[in-house]
Amino acid sequence: MIKALLIAPYQGLAEIAKNYKDVDPHLKVDVKSGNLEDGVGIAKQAEADGYDLIISRGGTASLIEEKVKVPVVDIKVSGYDILRILTLLRGTNGKAALVGFANISRGASTICSILDMDVRTITITNSDEVTEKLEELKAEGFSVVIGDVVTVHEAEKTGLQGILITSGKEAVLEAFDEAKRLYHLLQKMQTQAGIFSDALEKFPHPLITVKQDRGLIFKNEKFREVMDDQFVESAEVMALTEEVVRGKEKVWKPVEYQNKSYFLVAYPLNSDEDYVNILIYNGFTQKEEGVKLYPNFSHKSIPGESTAAVSLRNNLKRYASMDAPLWIEGEPGTGRMTYAGNLHFERFQQRAPLVSVNLMKVSIDRLRDLFFANVESLPKEGTIVFHNIHKINEDERDRAEAFIRDISERYQTILLSPDDVESLVKEGQVSHSLYYDVPEARIHLPALRNRTEDIKSFVQVFIAQSHIDYGSETVGIREEAVNELMTHDWPGNIDQLKTTLEKLMAMTNGSFIERKDVETLIHKEKPSEQPDFDHSISVQGTLKDMEKRIIMQVMQEENNNQSKVSKRLGMNRTTLWRKLNS
Repeated sequence: MIKALLIAPYQGLAEIAKNYKDVDPHLKVDVKSGNLEDGVGIAKQAEADGYDLIISRGGTASLIEEKVKVPVVDIKVSGYDILRILTLLRGTNGKAALVGFANISRGASTICSILDMDVRTITITNSDEVTEKLEELKAEGFSVVIGDVVTVHEAEKTGLQGILITSGKEAVLEAFDEAKRLYHLLQKMQTQAGIFSDALEKFPHPLITVKQDRGLIFKNEKFREVMDDQFVESAEVMALTEEVVRGKEKVWKPVEYQNKSYFLVAYPLNSDEDYVNILIYNGFTQKEEGVKLYPNFSHKSIPGESTAAVSLRNNLKRYASMDAPLWIEGEPGTGRMTYAGNLHFERFQQRAPLVSVNLMKVSIDRLRDLFFANVESLPKEGTIVFHNIHKINEDERDRAEAFIRDISERYQTILLSPDDVESLVKEGQVSHSLYYDVPEARIHLPALRNRTEDIKSFVQVFIAQSHIDYGSETVGIREEAVNELMTHDWPGNIDQLKTTLEKLMAMTNGSFIERKDVETLIHKEKPSEQPDFDHSISVQGTLKDMEKRIIMQVMQEENNNQSKVSKRLGMNRTTLWRKLNS
């Protein structure tokens, strides 16, 4: 049984409704009278009393709809109603006008034309316009106004005769039919909503819906089981929500919460409100040996005016747009990982992660498990950078090549290697097809000794960065000091130059690095004491010498990120800085 309340804005409508309220055994209709705000008060009580829906008319129906959550059916003004009133109008004297919203005025205008009746029709868009229109009509000599309850009341205040457009039994019965149709439609929608709600509630991963200015709106069973509401208030989740609301697109982001790693997939809901759904997964690279995730890899400048530097800058966009794998080769320390990061940033900015994979520390089988066994929990786009592809043993070469071909269909794929791989291919240590057929382009990064004209540009970048990282007071380097740097071989390439600059800034007493500072530092270090940038650590020298070589090895592996180096070596950054400059 459908339980409905009809709220009549005038008594005549209430009487008609009472006469026909029992025509349908499946619809129980109660009838009460109340116009505008009085009707709203009745409707609120009806909602509290458990009515399924409310039936009313005109402005009263519109007001009720704004104030209650139950469905509201509007009794429409039918053609019969307008025809009935216009027929009644034939017996009145004086000029007549009809004032109403478009749903009334359009039909009335057509019927007046058919009946050849001289009735002006005026369309309003807001009830506040009624008084002004009536004053204008009175000034023009009109004496009779047709309209709804508000119009008739205002007409009487203005001194005009008001005739109410009443609703007949046809309109009331049609509203009853509409009420039944709307009720059954809502029942069907509620059933579907229940299914969808249960699906979200039982989803096997934590799921929440948040709103930027209201916080947590919904949390499913899994979230309640493994998380707490404070998670939503964490700075990273709030920033993620703001990013999705601002960009209106899906965002993937790893986060740390209560010493655990998660990654979140956040996306906007299709609504006018700023609602964001967030799926929460366990971090797929959490504590995974040989796999590192960089969620926000930033662009780094490519300094220099050498032919190589200009070519690397000019071709960055072209390389980044390629879908097939890219191969970057060069000596250790030439910036292979940095250039790979720039390619990633050029293509994705910071909306997708970069994953670094050391093929000497993780098997191909394990990589397949990580990237293909749980596809729905992985980011939809991003970059995979493979290190040591040239060191893969013979048993895994074919599987490694197949995996790289497969993964490159989903992610931008970049392979890093030294610059002597071609000779390894000739010797049969690297697959011919892997090196020549898989990559769409091979990018060679020259050694620093072959582009010494770029040293000054690199030095300026390193000095500027040192101001940001360490508050260094060094503001520049003398030209003769740069010339001295250019005479050095730099076996560790750009990485070694950066480390040397950090030492020079630490030892100089003035604002500029002088030539004597360079001479003192470079010539003080014997070749055997220089860090080995080729991944093998010498045990020659003192314990302090070996410690320094270990630090430099880790510095290279962590792309000179001193925060990560200090964490990996178990020392604070101050101790690391002191050891680097001792």
